[in-house]
Amino acid sequence: MTQATPRGVVFTDLDATLLDHHHYGWAPAAPALAALAARAVPVCLVTSKTRAEVAALRRDLDNAHPFAVENGGAVAVPRGYFEGAPVDADTPCDCITLGAPYAELRALAVALRAERGYRFTGFGDMDVGEVVAATGLDEAAAAAARQREASEPLLWRDSEAALADFTTRVAAAGFTTRTGGRFVHVLGRAGKGDALAWLRARFAARQGPILAIALGDSANDADMLAAADIGYWVARPDGSYHAPAGGAIRHAPGIGPAGWAAAIRALIDNNELQER
Repeated sequence: MTQATPRGVVFTDLDATLLDHHHYGWAPAAPALAALAARAVPVCLVTSKTRAEVAALRRDLDNAHPFAVENGGAVAVPRGYFEGAPVDADTPCDCITLGAPYAELRALAVALRAERGYRFTGFGDMDVGEVVAATGLDEAAAAAARQREASEPLLWRDSEAALADFTTRVAAAGFTTRTGGRFVHVLGRAGKGDALAWLRARFAARQGPILAIALGDSANDADMLAAADIGYWVARPDGSYHAPAGGAIRHAPGIGPAGWAAAIRALIDNNELQER
């Protein structure tokens, strides 16, 4: 008896991957997203953004699939999704914390700054206007970005040596840091790779083994790409890649959403991405 081909599920970073680094648009990826939707291939957003930010984006994308936020610190699943119930982008979600609660992470960052004199500005230090200035988001999106549940982003203003020392002390306290495109994130011991693994198990329980495809552009995506069956580094805004291609990890031929779309199109054209 021939074993069924695993069905594809796409796990994707947002900023500088599916979304443009400068203006957060995804127009170049729209045809690829439509092609995935036509094939009933789930696209699970895995991002440093908050649940509040992703809620608005999922409506814009018409995305009704599970997603992970704050660098894998929490996973949200539309109610009834894995039981086969009909859902849409506005279906209420159950949220599962995989990492650590925000209050603990914020308290640690503040305590280390007071003790060691590190120079950084955390989201907990910023008002909405300051988040707008730091991110380029509009005020509504910036307000949503401040609704943290499982990570504290820091605008690091100190040396690399100070960051290495800070990282060591965060780890000694039982937490971790990850560096994204704009921020250093303090979070619990759960990353995007853990979120992918958690969701993979739920998809497998519902429909059998999946082919996990992951796309990202920066250090905080590395464990997600490593946990996938096929990973893609999307080119960064300057055209470079975070790490070399090799093994199951490839280079998407393009920057941001254009590179994202090219990777998805290659998977479809090469018959690597099976429908659900």
